[in-house]
Amino acid sequence: MVSVAGLASEAPSQAPSVGGVEADIIRWTVRTTSQPEDAAGWVRLGDALMQRSRERMNAALYDGAETAYRKALAADSGMVQAKVGLAWVANTRHDFAAGRRWCKEALAMQPAMPEAHALLGDAAVELGDYDEALDHYQSALDLRPDLSSYARAAHALWLTGDSRRAQALMHRAIQAGGPHAENTAWCRAELARMMFQEGALLPAEKQVEQALREAPQNPQVLAMSARLLAAKKDYRGAIAAYEKALAVTPQHIPMAALVDLYRLEGDVERSRAMAARLIAFHESNGHSHTHGAAAAEVSHHHGNAELARFLADEGKDLDRALAEAEACYQEFRNVGVLDTLAWCHYRKGQYSEAARWIRRALRWNTPDAMLLYHAGMIHAALGDAVAGRKYLYQALSLNPRFDPVHAAAASTKLAELSPVRAVDHAAVTAAP
Repeated sequence: MVSVAGLASEAPSQAPSVGGVEADIIRWTVRTTSQPEDAAGWVRLGDALMQRSRERMNAALYDGAETAYRKALAADSGMVQAKVGLAWVANTRHDFAAGRRWCKEALAMQPAMPEAHALLGDAAVELGDYDEALDHYQSALDLRPDLSSYARAAHALWLTGDSRRAQALMHRAIQAGGPHAENTAWCRAELARMMFQEGALLPAEKQVEQALREAPQNPQVLAMSARLLAAKKDYRGAIAAYEKALAVTPQHIPMAALVDLYRLEGDVERSRAMAARLIAFHESNGHSHTHGAAAAEVSHHHGNAELARFLADEGKDLDRALAEAEACYQEFRNVGVLDTLAWCHYRKGQYSEAARWIRRALRWNTPDAMLLYHAGMIHAALGDAVAGRKYLYQALSLNPRFDPVHAAAASTKLAELSPVRAVDHAAVTAAP
């Protein structure tokens, strides 16, 4: 048995060979058209559509997947995999109440269902209940240690401050492999993100290089490649990679990064145009799904923390930014939302409130330089130079190149608070 808290020594056997998801969609569409009572075929079609939506971050496929799973249940009310599929769709839409309901129905029929435990863990992560998430992920690992359960547990461990075991589990996920190349590439991008957060740029680059060979059109892999290029101050290369990711599908992370990168390259008009495009994107789309400590975007009904973070960073429409973050917090109390709420209060000059929220975000010890940077800026604004200096130093020690704009701001503020200590960080940040 593999433990989230303590790793076993043996990796799982290799998964089935990689196949094309487009071929799967065609195959199961033909099958269900000719055999509409084939419940298993409808489930396979739903799974293929969800896999494709994952690879291309295409929310338009959710409706088709939901229809397929519901047709499976219509053909066979006891098809437990269809209930799990509906939970997958609901979670991806951030309707976690429905996702939990479907998972519990599935587990009532088949208690040894690792997918249901994994999806319950996903809901708990987004809602900020990391203890519950780890319990569900442990159950999934006990039942079936594979790419999916390893990767999920790794993400939860990273969020709760255990980066060493998180990276070890993500290595296991990669070794386990999956039925689709994109799944392994996604894990490599996640491992690269963890490495990047610790300033390990070269190992992160190696993971991304392999991920690009496995899935050259995957938006998350392209975005991680761009992030590493930006860290090396190759802004033109980073812009090209982010633009390539956007060409696959519109998404928040490349748009927000391009606003900064265009500005750094002196192209103010393109920066403004991208900012307008980002805001329009959020106003016209209900939800998206991302990962990491800053993975906080949810449907507009619950507030939109990614939009709130962007507005706060830009110093624009701060009342709206705070309102979005506060609405999001009503349901999604994860690290990313807490951090965003703190940052919005800071940008509005409400430093005591900001400190209250950042303390709650910090208690999980998530190794995120941006989170530590926010904590440093907030405490510095309160006049607490000791705490401000501590958190800014931690952010820059973790990764002196964590962001093209904010890393420089962190170094400048640290120089103001402690000039002697800040010299080395300024030099590191400016290094080629």
